Amino acid sequence: MEFFNRLGEKAKVIGERAKEATRKPTELVEVTRLKYEVSKLQKVTKNNIEAIGELVYRQFKGELNLEAEIERLLQATKNIEAEIVSLEQEIERLQPKPLVCPRCDIELPSGGIFCHRCGIKVAIDKEPEEQEKTEGAAEPVIEQEEIK
Repeated sequence: MEFFNRLGEKAKVIGERAKEATRKPTELVEVTRLKYEVSKLQKVTKNNIEAIGELVYRQFKGELNLEAEIERLLQATKNIEAEIVSLEQEIERLQPKPLVCPRCDIELPSGGIFCHRCGIKVAIDKEPEEQEKTEGAAEPVIEQEEIK
């Protein structure tokens, strides 16, 4: 009976790893799409700012009734910038930045508990999903502890 219990646990682990393996390419495609959207919106923002500059210069030269168009472009640009921030937060959620050892300043492998160079224990207080619920996109708390 013990054998079948262990076999069942191993099968569960393999199933979870298979789900993880299929999720990562899907997330990569989504991150790529989001980055493309950010790039497009940044180009629109740049064009809007150039148009605002042109309108302000024409107004300076004496052309009348440009205030409404300037205001429209300013509001549109502000909305686009907010959308860019939202997309960048979604990218960060899908691809969190890896932890960095506070002592060695090297990137730690995902899921690692200890720094492979100096041995400091790196502990995250909350799971990333719990952090999002309570604090938004807060940085993980790093706890230093020597391996003995």
